Amino acid sequence: MSELPLPVEHECLPCFLYRVTGMQSCDGSLKLLTHYRDQCAPRATALEKKMRMLGGYCDCEVLLNAVRPATTQAMRLIEVGEDLVCKGVRRGTIQPCENWLMRRGVQWGGGRFSRRSA
Repeated sequence: MSELPLPVEHECLPCFLYRVTGMQSCDGSLKLLTHYRDQCAPRATALEKKMRMLGGYCDCEVLLNAVRPATTQAMRLIEVGEDLVCKGVRRGTIQPCENWLMRRGVQWGGGRFSRRSA
């Protein structure tokens, strides 16, 4: 197994997944999500369960089903496969940066995409 890349300082989970899945193909697991959690948010013990509830059964499905681009600029960069600069988050959080919206699931508000609360 190859060494997994480390998250950049203050990089959010969706930006990390977008960056790394662009470098390697998805293997059908949540390996990258778990790696991010272990490195940046070790207290988020229910992360895999929550992502599965939102339709993220593998790393690429997290990007397809659990989060979406928040701005048209981010959407355009993703559509053409360009690099997306993370706006940054605090250490220990699994919340996305300003480039992404997290889908709110059964426990998280009924399946709507919404910005994180202040």
